[in-house]
Amino acid sequence: MDRPILLVVGIVLGLSSLGFAESVAPQSDLSVQPPIIAPEPVWQEPVLPVTSSPPADDEDEKAKEEEVCDGEKLAKLQKQVASSHKALFYDNDFSYLLDRCYHDWHLGDNLKRRCLGSWGTVDIGGQYRLRQQSEENFRGAGLTGRDDDFLLHRWRLYANAEIGSSFRVYAEMIDAQSNYEDFAPRLIEENRFDLLNLFGDVRLYDGCQGELWGRVGRQELLYGAQRLVSPLDWANTRRTFEGGKLFWRGENWDVDAFWVRPLRVRPEQFDAPDQSQEFMGVYAKSKMCQHRTAEFYYLRYLEGDEPASRRIVPFDLDTLGTRWQGEHGNWLCEAEAGVQWGEYDHQDHLAGFFTLGGGRKFQGKWKPVLWAYYDWASGDETIGNGFDHLFPLGHRYLGWMDLFGRRNIEDINFLLTLEPNDRMKLFLWHHIFYLQDGDDVPYTVAMTPEVPMPGGSRSLGQELDLALEWTLSPRTNLLLGYSHFFSGDFYTTNPSAPYSGDADFFYTQYTVNF
Repeated sequence: MDRPILLVVGIVLGLSSLGFAESVAPQSDLSVQPPIIAPEPVWQEPVLPVTSSPPADDEDEKAKEEEVCDGEKLAKLQKQVASSHKALFYDNDFSYLLDRCYHDWHLGDNLKRRCLGSWGTVDIGGQYRLRQQSEENFRGAGLTGRDDDFLLHRWRLYANAEIGSSFRVYAEMIDAQSNYEDFAPRLIEENRFDLLNLFGDVRLYDGCQGELWGRVGRQELLYGAQRLVSPLDWANTRRTFEGGKLFWRGENWDVDAFWVRPLRVRPEQFDAPDQSQEFMGVYAKSKMCQHRTAEFYYLRYLEGDEPASRRIVPFDLDTLGTRWQGEHGNWLCEAEAGVQWGEYDHQDHLAGFFTLGGGRKFQGKWKPVLWAYYDWASGDETIGNGFDHLFPLGHRYLGWMDLFGRRNIEDINFLLTLEPNDRMKLFLWHHIFYLQDGDDVPYTVAMTPEVPMPGGSRSLGQELDLALEWTLSPRTNLLLGYSHFFSGDFYTTNPSAPYSGDADFFYTQYTVNF
């Protein structure tokens, strides 16, 4: 316990000094020019003495620049700097470096928008993330009766080369490790020196209404609110795929159509696509309303017959869904729903899910925002035949302890966010969990049964999540979190539940982008 915590504290303090230093790093003074020596005046042609005043055109240009580069413009540039790193690094935006009003410096700026001769540009960068975790009564999957303290750290490095305006190549590697654990690391915690992304993009069509692009290679996917398709950034490893995609970026619509295979994470070997699985779909997002989001999608996920040793049954699942989000004044709303059909283990499959949420922004110094959500996902009398959440960011929505997946679950939850200042954000999230179908069992985030047999109460328990997110600088971030699970009657009334009791989770995470 002491060794990892001391190590985290030492590294966080050291890296934090780097994060604070970047915002005050000295800049080169490029405005200093060699003195201008006036020529000797010719006696036949007297000349006026040379003065230091710039020509009238230069004065006008300088005044124009000062007028444009006002406080509002500089504040906008700072927001662009802070948001330059996206959830998918291949979407990073460093266009602020080309703005004549930008004269600041932040970590990694010198590696971005570098010229490749006269025919292209390249961005080089990455991320280092360090997280200490303390888990009590849930090391593994679900309530397990096991405790552990360990340290996770992860490197990501990328290179993005753009050739002209119609072609680019993107590559990104990962090195993820787990240290000081008492139990074997989870599959999502270690992946040594592997590729997350390696693809090429080419523009196939450029019209007045939008552009059509094609992408081939290894690539991460992220759609909507990440309830069904996500790179799963919380994991020390990240989720990725291999295949192809066509994507339209238009004035009113963004539309993606893809066909990929999921990759199997092999910690000590190069990751390879799962040749028995296919994942494909179409995802469309409307941009016609400024304060409203409308998304529509069709997703298909299938698994062929596999050896019994893998414990995977064949399935062929089709999911049709939609998501809506909007705001009116201080009122907020979100809704997402989907129906799923097909086959599971050679049986008919029919399932579904929905999420309903309403929120409100309140006036106050800390900018409070309160949400109330209801999450529902169907179960089934046949274990495993309930709704399949595909490839989600499970950590985000059904409790930060990752005890339950989106199958056979009902979750009444309330989220309060507070912002004491521009750099700090507080989260308080309370979940109340129930089984949707008492003849089915609860499932982990890996879609495996948490207990072998159904029975007992439908009350799974409650979870309280607390977190503080502190932006140390535009490139560095500190996250502190604590969660507690109040075990419900299910764990004392189900005869096959091996463990019961409450569970605790504490973590400290430091991230630096460059």
